[in-house]
This record gives sequence, C-alpha cells and structure tokens, in this order.
Amino acid sequence: MDLVISSATHRSGSTLLQRLFNARKETLIWGENGGCLTDFCKILDNTRRHAGFKHRKAYFNNGEDANQWIACMTPPKHEVDAVMIQTVRNFHEELYMKNYNNKHDLIGYKEVRYGKKELELLRKCYPNCTIILLVRNPIDVWKSLPNMKGLIKTYGSLKGFTRVWNVRVNSYLELCGSDPNMHFVKYEDIVTQKTGTINFIKQVGHLEDKDINPVLSKKINSTSKPLPEDKIKFIMKQCGPTMKKIGYLP
Repeated sequence: MDLVISSATHRSGSTLLQRLFNARKETLIWGENGGCLTDFCKILDNTRRHAGFKHRKAYFNNGEDANQWIACMTPPKHEVDAVMIQTVRNFHEELYMKNYNNKHDLIGYKEVRYGKKELELLRKCYPNCTIILLVRNPIDVWKSLPNMKGLIKTYGSLKGFTRVWNVRVNSYLELCGSDPNMHFVKYEDIVTQKTGTINFIKQVGHLEDKDINPVLSKKINSTSKPLPEDKIKFIMKQCGPTMKKIGYLP
C-alpha cells in the first residue's frame, strides 16, 4: 500500500485528488470501501480487552489443568496486535494489490470515514505509506452534501456533522504533526492551484502539469446549494476555533 487519501468528511475533494493521481496510468488509487478499517479496529479492541485477562497464566502454569477458569482465555496482547497487523495487510494486499501490481507501481485508495484510530492502525501496517489528510471548509462541505436523507445515518444532524468535522480535523493536525509521512492538505489549495500544494501532489504522484490540468478543468458530480444564514452561523460557532487554526477564519 503506497498512498492513502483520508478525507475528514464526505464532499471534501477526495475523488478529485483520486482522479488527479489516476491521471498517471501507472497509478491506481481505488475508491472508498465503507470504512473497513473501523471494523478491524473494533475487532482489535475486543480481542485486546480479552487478552488483558490473566486466565491463560493459571491454565498454562498449572500444566494446562482444565479445572481452571478459562472462559475468556486468549493469547497475550502482543500476539493479538501482531496478528491484526498481518490480517489488515493481507486484506489490503489481496483486495487491492495482488492482481494489479504488475501494471501499477503506485497503489492505494481513498476513504472519507477514517479518524485517528483507523489511521494509526494503517500506519502500523504500512510504515512507509504516504497518507494525505484532506480537509475542506465545513460550510462548503455542508452546502455540497447532495442528499441529506442518505447521509443522516452518517452525521445524524448538522450538529453531528460539525462534531465529526472538528474531531477529525483536529486529529489530522495532531497526526501530521508527529508523522512526517502524513500530510495535511486543504481542498481549496488544490482547486486554486496553490503552488506548494500542486508541487506536493506532483511529487507524490509522479505527475506533470499535462496530467493535472485536464482533471482540474473538469468537474464531475459537483453539487452546491444555498445555505440559510442561521446554518452558516451555527457551523462557524461550532467549528470556529478549528477553522481559525487552519486559516478558514481570520
């Protein structure tokens, strides 16, 4: 796994970035998988919790005596972690790479559901993978969400959306501050073709201007709707401190 795009929320430009990288024929960035790493994290948490019980010691220290309490006996945590890392690697490599790495030298995928826990697990599995942490102004994200009913399960409400945006963006700032191969990118800097951002994308994706310009000039599935002033004010109130951190507010 060479490159993963992790977007803080839906409608933050992950598909645009995916299209940019895929403009190079030797690159293959797959689409979303429904946030599969979240389920792997849940499995890891459950298995770790049971690995914390000490029943196995009583069993093995007593010659594997069946007359011990062994209901929650599991291997130790370090074995659990090692197995989960290998399991996640197998999942990615069998699904995304096995049948495609003969024609592609840069392979990855994009996701809009990953937070800190998922990205930390991903990093343990792939220490050298480049991870792009993508964010967009929350006001524009909410304007761009095309089907509120379809996303009600994801965000619940405007308040739920702002909570997710705040948590994810702040965790992204924390992660990129401690991991030199996680990179914080703003959607706005892509579409306005900010020099530093475009040069970074070109470097990571082995791209040239002739690859980038045709993609940026064509909008696909772009949506935007007017937003009442009260909702704009609500987003600014809830997300204001974080928006200031990353330059969306003065």
